[in-house]
Amino acid sequence: MSAVDGHGGADARPILNVELPLAGIVGIAAALLALGTMVLYGFHDSGVRFASELAWRFASFVFFVAIVAGPLCHLIPLAICKSLGPLRRQLIWSFCASYAVFLASLLLPNAVGGVTHDEATAGMTVFSLFGAATIGVMAYAASDNAVALVGERSRNALLSVAMSFFWLTYALTGLAHLSGPHRPDSFYGASLSLMILALLLRFSDRFIAKFRGTLDTSVL
Repeated sequence: MSAVDGHGGADARPILNVELPLAGIVGIAAALLALGTMVLYGFHDSGVRFASELAWRFASFVFFVAIVAGPLCHLIPLAICKSLGPLRRQLIWSFCASYAVFLASLLLPNAVGGVTHDEATAGMTVFSLFGAATIGVMAYAASDNAVALVGERSRNALLSVAMSFFWLTYALTGLAHLSGPHRPDSFYGASLSLMILALLLRFSDRFIAKFRGTLDTSVL
């Protein structure tokens, strides 16, 4: 696991010291994807479902890139992999932005437009609120300010728990669609494979760093 470059200082900073370019671009892309799907397929049950599904899939790929950026930067001596190093924070924030769009695609149409479908249940609302709280914690924990407020160890713990939650969410969803009574969909097989690959890359990164004596306990 690679270290976060930069540490919280004593000077006053914004609560979320977020550099907007990449995270903003990814968030806007996710929003346009969801909104465009609703416009194309209709602002009704099936259109909202499809928009939510595409937003979920988009966020899953962003999440994969976010959690493998550090290991790839260390393990593969290619320029494209090394270039991911400075973007690790931005990739975490990009995932948070894209996942927020997914949550909005679930809840907002029902709240403001009267679109109702069987997934808009109390359980889905609780899941969405918990997901929103988790990405909020994840976004803050990835910032410099988290170190100053809670310390490096606690910040690492928060990031680890948040990443584990989303990894399990994507992995178990993929597994459920492969083993359950769902229509065949190659995305879920690919998604599960990516989650397993991400786990292997992060374990390999830690193992090699420990072997070399360069292990860093920071999470990003």
